Amino acid sequence: MKGRVAIVTGGAGGLGSEICRRFAARGAAVAVADMNADVATEVARSIETDGGSSIAVQVEVTAEESVAKAVARVVDEFGRVDYLVHCAGTNIKGPVLEMTLEQWNLSLEAHLTGAFLFCREAGKRMVEQTDGGSVVLMSSVTAMAPVPERGAYGPAKAALINFAGQLGLEWAPFGINVNAVCPGVALTPMTEMVYEREPELREQRLKRFPVKREVTPREVADLVLFLCSDEARYINGVGIPIDGGFLNSPFYQDPQS
Repeated sequence: MKGRVAIVTGGAGGLGSEICRRFAARGAAVAVADMNADVATEVARSIETDGGSSIAVQVEVTAEESVAKAVARVVDEFGRVDYLVHCAGTNIKGPVLEMTLEQWNLSLEAHLTGAFLFCREAGKRMVEQTDGGSVVLMSSVTAMAPVPERGAYGPAKAALINFAGQLGLEWAPFGINVNAVCPGVALTPMTEMVYEREPELREQRLKRFPVKREVTPREVADLVLFLCSDEARYINGVGIPIDGGFLNSPFYQDPQS
């Protein structure tokens, strides 16, 4: 991936930052795009310290002008865009009966509208470059297995899989493949904080997991990088679970229980 350029939205988060570091380790220049400028700068600096090439780009993924400026800055800095990974999003808790329109819109805008805006802007650059590219949208197993009290999160993640299919069809003639990645519960710093408050939650979850652990950010990042690699060019327009078999486990019985 030397000489190529990646934009990772939500690049300051638990999954996004690991994806940024994996791109850099493979030789790509990385734009850490996030609304949290301070943390994004920390991630970019750590990549630079390790010998990689990176910049932090503050962006509001739901704002058209902000996204356009972010992509333009990346092109000004690195000259091109080859990979886009959309990790930005939000996870608002609450049942549908109690959800406000503002909360609903916030979830759909962060996940889906943000994906649309970044894909449109980065996609234009990739088409102009005439040598292809790759896009990965961060979906979730909740796209296929709804979670109670996450009334907007699951629908937004499901829409990303359909959007990947749509773009995969439209952009295949340009040599651009577009896919969605659907992690199960990932062991990010935020997840670990939740487990500290609710240790019983992890115990309950692990009983449902055929593989008795969460997916790691490194494992998710490895799948993302594979989908962006030349070896994955013929994989296009699909949502790929990385969940240790969770989606196949409705009748699973924990042998330890």
